Amino acid sequence: MKGNEPIRILVVEDEPAIAADLCFVVEEVGYEIGGTASSVDEALKLLEDADIDGVILDANLRGASSASIADALKARNLPFFVLSGYLQRQLPEPLCEAPFLAKPYDQDELTSRIRALGR
Repeated sequence: MKGNEPIRILVVEDEPAIAADLCFVVEEVGYEIGGTASSVDEALKLLEDADIDGVILDANLRGASSASIADALKARNLPFFVLSGYLQRQLPEPLCEAPFLAKPYDQDELTSRIRALGR
């Protein structure tokens, strides 16, 4: 936690069931949902407008690479990790260089990755 303020996590995922699961786990570890986005444009807008402390980032959103989102996160020095059904080495830069969690993910590993966003 930052002082008395809760950690706010942006969930960027285009599959509704997975996004719902990610949001559930974020809240289960005691963080708040800072927003959800299912497209590159939505995510970039939320990054400009919302107070976000960390991001869970799907590598592919409706057929579009989320590399531009990763670039924006790096420029803002915001912690994030990438979720993908692809192998990490198959992803373009900067996604292939970011902390990575493969789909389908292990719930304990997901929880650990989410907790790490708030440290």
